[in-house]
Amino acid sequence: MTPVATVSQVFDAIQQAKAGAPDFCTNFFPVQKKVQNWIEHREFFGAFRSDAVFFYRRDRDFWHLYYCAASKTALEREIATVPELKSERVVLDLVGSEAALSVPVEVWKTAGFNQYTRLFRMARAVSSAAEYAAEQSEMIQYAIAGDSPEVVDLLERSFDRFGEQLPLLHEIEAAIQERQVLVAHHDGKIAGLLFFETQGFSSTLRFWAVAEEFRALKFGSALMRQYFATQSAVKRFVLWVATDNLNAVQKYGHYGYKPDGLVDYVLANRRVRS
Repeated sequence: MTPVATVSQVFDAIQQAKAGAPDFCTNFFPVQKKVQNWIEHREFFGAFRSDAVFFYRRDRDFWHLYYCAASKTALEREIATVPELKSERVVLDLVGSEAALSVPVEVWKTAGFNQYTRLFRMARAVSSAAEYAAEQSEMIQYAIAGDSPEVVDLLERSFDRFGEQLPLLHEIEAAIQERQVLVAHHDGKIAGLLFFETQGFSSTLRFWAVAEEFRALKFGSALMRQYFATQSAVKRFVLWVATDNLNAVQKYGHYGYKPDGLVDYVLANRRVRS
């Protein structure tokens, strides 16, 4: 694989794989701003083939894999030509309905990948713009630049780096600058956080966590209510949660989130150990 130099190189490679494709398949739906950020931080690499392309994004001690191929047959053929799929720690996400994912999941399992975890999406429709408007709490504030390392540390202690796409330090720094991270402080420490991304009338709750030693102090509910209160223009809230995280599923349900039918199979090669 080689470093990706420009965003146009990414989109040109996708178009090449897609042009005249009889059965185009992919797990990559690039957002230009994010791809540019990965390139600037030298995190994005590619393995280019005639009718397929594989992109790798560096994340701590492993790689996220994205692919685009002209067909299932082309994908199966080209997988065998990419040595990094066996020599490096690699995970990939396959997102869609259960029915639509059965074929790609089997393709990658045949290539030596196994299911690492499964997530599903939950959505919440807004019933009233003023539902939480009066419940903002002084104990919850937007994170500031100096909070970044502590935010990353709490995320890494609370979530699985292979299965839940944890942001890197520079991504948290950017999110804080854009006022996308709420925090609760207690005794000079960050007791809890809520990281979200809002675009237009839709908002994605990326991560919601409270440090174990502070979970009896109700920071979690205060963070969630503050989040809803600050997003008065949003009409639809969504999030992803691990299927086996029953405690989180129950809590999200309490706030009105319900499964919407999309799932995410996270597959990992044999170099990744759960």
